[in-house]
Amino acid sequence: MVKQKGRKSAVMNWSLVSIMIFVVWLIGSVTQAGGETVKSRTSTYLAHIEVLPVGDVEGHIVGTFSRKGLSFYENGEVAVYTNWGTIDFIKGNGPFQGYSLVTFQDGSTYTIRWQGTAEGSVYKLAGEFIKGTKRFEGIKGTFSGTGKALTPYSKEKGTLSDAYYDITSTYTLPSK
Repeated sequence: MVKQKGRKSAVMNWSLVSIMIFVVWLIGSVTQAGGETVKSRTSTYLAHIEVLPVGDVEGHIVGTFSRKGLSFYENGEVAVYTNWGTIDFIKGNGPFQGYSLVTFQDGSTYTIRWQGTAEGSVYKLAGEFIKGTKRFEGIKGTFSGTGKALTPYSKEKGTLSDAYYDITSTYTLPSK
Protein backbone atom coordinates (compact mmCIF):
# COMPACT_ATOMS: atom_id res chain seq x y z
CA MET A 1 0.00 0.00 0.00
CA VAL A 2 2.90 2.35 0.77
CA LYS A 3 4.40 1.72 -2.69
CA GLN A 4 1.11 2.58 -4.37
CA LYS A 5 0.74 5.80 -2.38
CA GLY A 6 4.30 6.82 -3.37
CA ARG A 7 3.58 5.98 -7.00
CA LYS A 8 0.37 8.07 -6.96
CA SER A 9 2.30 10.95 -5.43
CA ALA A 10 5.02 10.72 -8.10
CA VAL A 11 2.42 10.58 -10.89
CA MET A 12 0.63 13.56 -9.37
CA ASN A 13 3.91 15.52 -9.09
CA TRP A 14 4.77 14.78 -12.72
CA SER A 15 1.26 15.78 -13.75
CA LEU A 16 1.63 19.09 -11.94
CA VAL A 17 5.04 19.68 -13.51
CA SER A 18 3.61 18.88 -16.95
CA ILE A 19 0.70 21.24 -16.41
CA MET A 20 3.09 23.99 -15.25
CA ILE A 21 5.30 23.52 -18.33
CA PHE A 22 2.21 23.66 -20.55
CA VAL A 23 0.94 26.83 -18.84
CA VAL A 24 4.34 28.55 -19.17
CA TRP A 25 4.49 27.56 -22.85
CA LEU A 26 0.91 28.77 -23.39
CA ILE A 27 1.57 32.15 -21.73
CA GLY A 28 4.72 32.57 -23.81
CA SER A 29 2.84 31.71 -26.99
CA VAL A 30 0.00 34.10 -26.23
CA THR A 31 2.47 36.92 -25.50
CA GLN A 32 4.34 36.23 -28.75
CA ALA A 33 1.15 35.91 -30.81
CA GLY A 34 -0.44 39.02 -29.28
CA GLY A 35 2.60 41.13 -29.99
CA GLU A 36 3.40 44.63 -28.88
CA THR A 37 1.16 47.53 -29.88
CA VAL A 38 2.91 50.87 -30.38
CA LYS A 39 1.55 54.26 -31.38
CA SER A 40 3.57 56.89 -33.20
CA ARG A 41 3.25 60.14 -35.11
CA THR A 42 5.39 60.73 -38.18
CA SER A 43 5.96 64.23 -39.50
CA THR A 44 7.24 64.42 -43.08
CA TYR A 45 7.93 66.69 -46.00
CA LEU A 46 8.12 65.90 -49.69
CA ALA A 47 11.81 65.49 -50.60
CA HIS A 48 11.34 64.59 -54.27
CA ILE A 49 8.49 64.13 -56.72
CA GLU A 50 8.21 63.39 -60.42
CA VAL A 51 4.79 63.22 -62.05
CA LEU A 52 3.51 62.60 -65.53
CA PRO A 53 0.05 63.39 -66.85
CA VAL A 54 -1.89 60.33 -67.97
CA GLY A 55 -4.02 62.29 -70.42
CA ASP A 56 -7.26 60.32 -70.13
CA VAL A 57 -9.08 62.77 -67.83
CA GLU A 58 -8.21 66.18 -66.44
CA GLY A 59 -5.90 66.04 -63.41
CA HIS A 60 -4.90 62.36 -63.78
CA ILE A 61 -1.23 61.86 -62.90
CA VAL A 62 1.11 59.03 -62.06
CA GLY A 63 4.38 59.56 -60.31
CA THR A 64 7.13 58.66 -57.90
CA PHE A 65 8.04 60.48 -54.72
CA SER A 66 10.11 60.35 -51.57
CA ARG A 67 9.41 61.87 -48.17
CA LYS A 68 11.68 62.51 -45.19
CA GLY A 69 10.92 63.32 -41.60
CA LEU A 70 10.81 62.10 -38.03
CA SER A 71 8.74 59.48 -36.21
CA PHE A 72 7.84 60.19 -32.58
CA TYR A 73 6.94 57.14 -30.44
CA GLU A 74 4.84 57.11 -27.29
CA ASN A 75 7.80 55.76 -25.29
CA GLY A 76 9.77 58.93 -26.10
CA GLU A 77 11.96 57.53 -28.87
CA VAL A 78 12.48 59.54 -32.05
CA ALA A 79 13.56 57.94 -35.33
CA VAL A 80 14.52 59.21 -38.79
CA TYR A 81 11.86 58.36 -41.37
CA THR A 82 12.45 58.03 -45.12
CA ASN A 83 10.06 56.65 -47.72
CA TRP A 84 9.75 56.02 -51.44
CA GLY A 85 6.49 55.51 -53.25
CA THR A 86 4.24 55.80 -56.27
CA ILE A 87 0.95 57.62 -56.81
CA ASP A 88 -1.95 57.34 -59.26
CA PHE A 89 -4.09 60.41 -58.55
CA ILE A 90 -6.98 62.15 -60.23
CA LYS A 91 -7.23 65.71 -58.90
CA GLY A 92 -5.40 64.75 -55.70
CA ASN A 93 -7.41 61.59 -54.98
CA GLY A 94 -6.34 57.98 -55.47
CA PRO A 95 -4.07 55.16 -54.43
CA PHE A 96 -0.45 55.28 -53.31
CA GLN A 97 2.03 52.62 -52.25
CA GLY A 98 5.65 52.24 -51.28
CA TYR A 99 8.29 51.44 -48.69
CA SER A 100 9.68 53.21 -45.65
CA LEU A 101 12.91 52.86 -43.71
CA VAL A 102 12.83 53.89 -40.04
CA THR A 103 16.24 54.39 -38.38
CA PHE A 104 16.68 54.74 -34.61
CA GLN A 105 19.50 56.46 -32.74
CA ASP A 106 21.07 53.11 -31.75
CA GLY A 107 21.30 52.13 -35.44
CA SER A 108 18.38 49.68 -35.32
CA THR A 109 16.08 49.86 -38.34
CA TYR A 110 12.91 48.41 -39.72
CA THR A 111 11.49 48.49 -43.23
CA ILE A 112 7.77 48.58 -43.94
CA ARG A 113 5.67 48.16 -47.08
CA TRP A 114 2.49 50.21 -47.24
CA GLN A 115 -0.45 51.14 -49.44
CA GLY A 116 -3.21 53.65 -49.01
CA THR A 117 -5.58 56.18 -50.48
CA ALA A 118 -5.60 59.93 -50.62
CA GLU A 119 -8.88 61.83 -50.46
CA GLY A 120 -7.78 65.41 -50.88
CA SER A 121 -5.54 66.20 -47.91
CA VAL A 122 -6.60 63.12 -45.88
CA TYR A 123 -4.63 59.87 -46.13
CA LYS A 124 -5.51 56.35 -44.99
CA LEU A 125 -2.84 53.68 -45.06
CA ALA A 126 -1.95 50.19 -43.87
CA GLY A 127 0.98 47.87 -44.30
CA GLU A 128 3.37 45.30 -42.93
CA PHE A 129 6.85 45.06 -41.46
CA ILE A 130 9.15 43.31 -43.94
CA LYS A 131 12.60 43.53 -42.33
CA GLY A 132 14.38 44.65 -39.20
CA THR A 133 17.97 44.99 -38.04
CA LYS A 134 19.61 44.88 -34.60
CA ARG A 135 16.86 45.00 -31.95
CA PHE A 136 14.20 44.67 -34.68
CA GLU A 137 15.81 41.60 -36.31
CA GLY A 138 13.03 39.15 -37.27
CA ILE A 139 10.19 41.65 -36.78
CA LYS A 140 6.75 40.57 -38.02
CA GLY A 141 3.57 42.58 -37.88
CA THR A 142 1.19 45.10 -39.37
CA PHE A 143 0.20 48.72 -38.96
CA SER A 144 -2.51 51.15 -40.00
CA GLY A 145 -3.13 54.81 -39.68
CA THR A 146 -4.38 58.11 -40.99
CA GLY A 147 -2.64 61.24 -42.06
CA LYS A 148 -3.18 64.75 -43.25
CA ALA A 149 -1.33 67.08 -45.58
CA LEU A 150 -0.95 70.45 -43.90
CA THR A 151 0.38 72.23 -46.98
CA PRO A 152 -0.24 71.06 -50.52
CA TYR A 153 2.61 70.43 -52.91
CA SER A 154 3.06 73.41 -55.18
CA LYS A 155 6.02 73.84 -57.46
CA GLU A 156 4.96 77.42 -58.10
CA LYS A 157 4.57 78.33 -54.40
CA GLY A 158 7.54 76.24 -53.28
CA THR A 159 5.56 74.25 -50.68
CA LEU A 160 6.70 70.71 -50.00
CA SER A 161 3.49 69.01 -48.87
CA ASP A 162 4.20 68.92 -45.15
CA ALA A 163 2.17 66.07 -43.68
CA TYR A 164 1.79 63.91 -40.59
CA TYR A 165 0.60 60.36 -39.99
CA ASP A 166 -0.78 58.80 -36.78
CA ILE A 167 0.12 55.12 -36.83
CA THR A 168 -0.77 52.13 -34.66
CA SER A 169 1.58 49.16 -35.12
CA THR A 170 1.33 45.64 -33.76
CA TYR A 171 4.41 43.48 -34.08
CA THR A 172 6.29 40.55 -32.62
CA LEU A 173 9.98 39.89 -32.28
CA PRO A 174 11.54 36.43 -32.04
CA SER A 175 12.29 35.14 -28.56
CA LYS A 176 15.93 35.50 -27.62
